[in-house]
Amino acid sequence: MNILDFDNVSFKEKFFYSFAWLPSNCYVAVMGVLQAFYYGWFGLTSFWITIAQILFALWNVVNDPVFGVMEDRTRTKKGRYMPYIKYGAPLFSIGFALVFFPPDIWRGNQSIKVQLLIFAWYIVTLAIYDTIFTMVLIAHVALLPQMTLNQKDRTQVQLLSTAFIAPAFFLAFLLPVIYLTYPTSESVATFQLLVLCFAIFGVIPYWLLTHYVKEHIEFIPEEKRSFIDSMKIIFKNKSFLVYIIYDAVSVLILNLLVIALPFYIAWQLKLQPLEFILFLIPPIICLIFSFKIVTYLAEYVSIKGALSYYLGITAIGLILTFIAGLIGNIIFICIGWSILFLGFSGDAILHNVMRADTIDWDEYTTGERREAVYAGWGSLFSKPMISVALALPPAIMTAYGLIYIKSAGGLVATQGAANAALAVNISFALIPGIIAFIGFIIWAKFYPLTKDVVEDMKTELLKIHQQKKKM
Repeated sequence: MNILDFDNVSFKEKFFYSFAWLPSNCYVAVMGVLQAFYYGWFGLTSFWITIAQILFALWNVVNDPVFGVMEDRTRTKKGRYMPYIKYGAPLFSIGFALVFFPPDIWRGNQSIKVQLLIFAWYIVTLAIYDTIFTMVLIAHVALLPQMTLNQKDRTQVQLLSTAFIAPAFFLAFLLPVIYLTYPTSESVATFQLLVLCFAIFGVIPYWLLTHYVKEHIEFIPEEKRSFIDSMKIIFKNKSFLVYIIYDAVSVLILNLLVIALPFYIAWQLKLQPLEFILFLIPPIICLIFSFKIVTYLAEYVSIKGALSYYLGITAIGLILTFIAGLIGNIIFICIGWSILFLGFSGDAILHNVMRADTIDWDEYTTGERREAVYAGWGSLFSKPMISVALALPPAIMTAYGLIYIKSAGGLVATQGAANAALAVNISFALIPGIIAFIGFIIWAKFYPLTKDVVEDMKTELLKIHQQKKKM
């Protein structure tokens, strides 16, 4: 029995499942300029940002596992996950928009009272947004592993998802970067209008998903596991233990890159928006090649091999980018970026496919599927890493004298332009490069699901699933 010949998913389901990745990725892309908005434009100091991110990290450690277990224990006629997507999507859009609409009268005020007000808006709206994000995303992520065991189908779903996500992500991130790299009242107002447009559009893909994608209710275990029991079971899964480290590494790298980028363009590259777009041409060409490289490695080597390539090439590209930044040669920086982008699609294509393998292994060894539990506990380290990424660049920039000055109406390099450039170079290139290198070593050495193991596991699971469908 060849696993690739069975358990296929219709193109319609693949399409609408993939299309539903647009809202969350658009929102994540826009959130990449959160610190450019609050630190660079609104004048919230790095002290209050750090306090907020400590609180935010503590909340994230709790809410993801709780939602994961709660959704896994849900039993309705529509399934475990669909109700959370259907009713959570409108709230998700509202929560996202609220983050970027603090009262403008507070901007630039450095008094403790007003800083506390900005801080309160920042942390409360961010917590609301992220809580609903967690509720909806866990349900969405949990659908893929139960849609099919077919590795080729899963990879095709992720490729289709990436075909939607990549242009939307670049658009949703690049436009805010253009408007917030050198912010003015007019450019920020345009940015806020974009936020509203993204929020309104974001409801549609989720609505379509709930109408056209089927949840396989036959795979829902009759017994509801408790929070403690679920935790004990998943932490016996060695592949999951390596996965949560990988997830933390990949999330931290991506968030450091997108959060530091507006500052990197302004203070390291010193490029205007059109110049930056021209600068991106060689890296984007390399990104297109990376899709072919990553999918080839995934099919003919293994998922483990393809993600090893992603982490290794990311580490090399970022460290070379840092060295080029010290030299100050923009051509060498572009070469470093191009190397980085040769593997950049790896996580986007294979992250969810690999997570599905760890869930399959759990079913193979325990006889039960608990997709939402894995989606929730999988963020145990990665969600706090988002807080680290949000707090670290402002803290480094403050230490090197790149701070908000009210009279200047924005950031000023109080210790000189060279120190400002070094601060953003460390934030954007050096730290994520070191993290990628460490992640590569852990992943390549310890991830246990090699190609042969995965193929044997799925052949057996396919037989089990076919029997359940006949019941």
